[in-house]
Amino acid sequence: KSSSVLGKKIPFDIDGMNVAQLSRQQELLAPALCSTTDTQGGIRFSRIGSNLDGYAHSILSVPGLGTDNTSAECIPVVLNATGSLASLAEYCSTCLGDGFPGVDLDGKDNGNSNSLSYLRACNQINAGSADYYLSKLYNAKESNAYQEASVRTASAFLNKCLPLNTHVRSLMAAIGMMNENLCPDKTSMAAHVTNICAMTSEEGVAYPVGGPRAICHALTSVIEQCGGRVVAGVSLQELLFEKLDEKKETKKKTNGEENDPLKGPKPKCKGIRLQNGMDIKVSKDDGSVISMLGFIPTFLNLLPADTRAAHGVPPGLPAISERRPLMKIMVGLKGSKADLNLTGADWYRLPNASLPYDEMDQATGQIRFGAIGVDAGGDDLTTDGEATGETETTSVGGRRGKQNKTATPATAKKITRRCKFQTGESWMKVSFPSAKDPSWHDRYGPISTCVVTVEACDDFVRAFDTKPQIYSILKGSGNSTSGEMGRLMDRVMKDLLQTFPQLEDNIICTQMYGPVRSGLTHCPARFAIKGNRPETSYPGLFVGGADLTVGDSFSASIVGGWMAANAAMGYSMIDHVYLKKNLTSDLEQFMEEPSLVTERDGVVVEDVGVPFKEVNIDEENATKAAES
Repeated sequence: KSSSVLGKKIPFDIDGMNVAQLSRQQELLAPALCSTTDTQGGIRFSRIGSNLDGYAHSILSVPGLGTDNTSAECIPVVLNATGSLASLAEYCSTCLGDGFPGVDLDGKDNGNSNSLSYLRACNQINAGSADYYLSKLYNAKESNAYQEASVRTASAFLNKCLPLNTHVRSLMAAIGMMNENLCPDKTSMAAHVTNICAMTSEEGVAYPVGGPRAICHALTSVIEQCGGRVVAGVSLQELLFEKLDEKKETKKKTNGEENDPLKGPKPKCKGIRLQNGMDIKVSKDDGSVISMLGFIPTFLNLLPADTRAAHGVPPGLPAISERRPLMKIMVGLKGSKADLNLTGADWYRLPNASLPYDEMDQATGQIRFGAIGVDAGGDDLTTDGEATGETETTSVGGRRGKQNKTATPATAKKITRRCKFQTGESWMKVSFPSAKDPSWHDRYGPISTCVVTVEACDDFVRAFDTKPQIYSILKGSGNSTSGEMGRLMDRVMKDLLQTFPQLEDNIICTQMYGPVRSGLTHCPARFAIKGNRPETSYPGLFVGGADLTVGDSFSASIVGGWMAANAAMGYSMIDHVYLKKNLTSDLEQFMEEPSLVTERDGVVVEDVGVPFKEVNIDEENATKAAES
């Protein structure tokens, strides 16, 4: 998105283009960016942070973490690329009361750090993620530790591996699910370990120089060089399908029962119809339509209702749930990164990982693990006056309370708790995209951008208990100075200024955008269903994007796009597993090398997509300035 700031059209990166484990992602992305003059289309990546802060990329604010009280207070935790697993384990030992990660003279581990053991176990589980996602291309069930973990919740592993320290348990839950307000008892362990490995990587987190527009321009250039066309700013109406042969459609089973629409032949997807009535069709024989919008928008919004009723949706789709849509608040700031003391690290408030409180049953002496995190709302609650049996329990930390002994009666009335943004409590993410981009000041001068992300309240969306569970958009982007949007804006800005007080007198403009759909929630069902793969049951129709992997990240979108492209090209299991042959290897083998020249016909050829000057920091002077 872009907004006018001081008469300039300034871009806002509302989706977040952070790239974790860049070395792996560049192997997939570089061939798609390769142009006639540069191997990456002029795109360069810069690590978020600096050597002074250890290349810090995330700041986590978890209620109760690192404190001895039950309030929303916390001690923020900074994640960086210095020391990775060992440094985080040392923090847990020093500040959270975990064991010490000791090493003997031979370099062998002789410590008693539970956090370090847990982090290493997550890395071992995540080692099978590549094989798991690759198996989606040839419809084979990959049975490994990652696949088995994907259908289990993170809370089961956290309680089992970290039973004695609630603070360490809460911190690991926070790192494992930062980008969605989802408690560990609803989070797939696959998403949990993938996020932990990405956030604790020694590579840190990178950002494209020039931001998302540089990536878009580079991809557009390559597409046009290959004879393709990019059309932006259009609205889609529905997918187009060929008529199915009546003989195939009326084919019956041998047992005389009516055909199951999921098992019968499906019509071939032949194109897409725009809202203006224009039809864009693929080539007759081998063309494909690839939707990067995700499963729910593709099969519930774009798939014609009559086609869906006659031929169904991918297997397992009714079992999944849509993530609650998001609201984006764009804030234009007067001043540069240095003027405002802005950080490139993203700041998160994570009530979904709030400190649990374990309790001891006085009758049996067993410890009952407390729930990590609090729900955002929408769960069923019992009405006042219900009769429930209770038993007295004692918290491990000394707190006493009541524990329900009997289940809620089936006849009890239920009420639905509304989801509202609560100042100082609700899930929130704050990022400064301009502070991540080293080329920003050269292009836009002393102007900075801030993007605040919160969940859409029930004033803007409505949850439907359908299969799949989805949200409907009630109100879109409108006047952010009045009504529900104005009240939400006031609450969000209050939290923003309380966290970053240096912004108060430097705000130029604010604008709210949303609600924005954000794909599937990271529950175990997302990874368990059979239909979550790029090739759909409709010939010629493929699905890509972050829904195939771990969502809400540019890295996931890269992998999801690569999977969809390989599926559309028809690479088989023999190609991937035995011949080590895929789209990337073929491009590297047959693509012509760029002509790395600085001039062509007297005109200077620019290899870098945007002006970029390496920032050299004088550590000694910077340290003296910080101390003063």
